[in-house]
Amino acid sequence: MRRLTRGIVVMALSSASFSVNAAKKQTANAKNSHVEKGIAAFYGRSMEGHKTACGSTYVPSEMTTAHRTLPCGTKVRITNTKNGRSVEATVNDWGPTSRKRIVDVSRAVAERLDFVKQGTTTVEVEVVK
Repeated sequence: MRRLTRGIVVMALSSASFSVNAAKKQTANAKNSHVEKGIAAFYGRSMEGHKTACGSTYVPSEMTTAHRTLPCGTKVRITNTKNGRSVEATVNDWGPTSRKRIVDVSRAVAERLDFVKQGTTTVEVEVVK
């Protein structure tokens, strides 16, 4: 009887462990399918050469972006919802500081999305797997 009880306890613990691992995988997948809509702006020339929160140097010609919650190195697809243009960029900084925006992007991203003259635009940001 004791062996049977131990077996049931071990099976129950294994099942609970499996459930926790499955929940962690679902959480990770949810982070990978992150999609957000809002306003984007781009870094001005005065930021060139400054260190980012991730430790790299800001270079306006690189395809980079700042995001409040996504970790450094995350690849995202940024789509200008006004004209449909889309690019991939890498998160290399925390921000933006303005709560009205969801991302700040490098000048290269802004040029490819065609919003340099306007200064800001509405975008959709999606994590790329």
